[in-house]
Amino acid sequence: MERAVWIILNKNFSLTLDGEIKNGNVIDKKFSPGNDIWTEEIPRLGFSNEQVQKDYDEFNSDLLALFSEPSVNEVLIDAKLGEESEYISCKTPLLIRKIEEYSVDEIIK
Repeated sequence: MERAVWIILNKNFSLTLDGEIKNGNVIDKKFSPGNDIWTEEIPRLGFSNEQVQKDYDEFNSDLLALFSEPSVNEVLIDAKLGEESEYISCKTPLLIRKIEEYSVDEIIK
C-alpha cells in the first residue's frame, strides 16, 4: 500500500494530510492539526480570540474548496517531494507541499 504525506498551509495555519494513493485517487485520508491528533475529517477547532477563529474558519472553508476541486487528486499525487503547489481559488492562497512518500508493506516487513 502506497501512502504519502502533505502539508497544506496558509499564512496562519497548517494541516497535515496522510493518504493512501490508489488508482489515481487519494483515499483513506487522515488529517492532523498537530500534536499527534488524527481524524478522518478536516478538523474544526475553536479559538477564544474572535479574529483567530474567523481566520481559522476561512482556512477551513478554503480547505473544503480545495478538496472539492476535480483535479485535487492529480495535484497531490503528481507533486514531487518538497515541491510546493499553490491553490489560489480561495480567500487566502493555500500552499500544498508533499513531504513524504512511503509503502506500508515495506514498513511492516
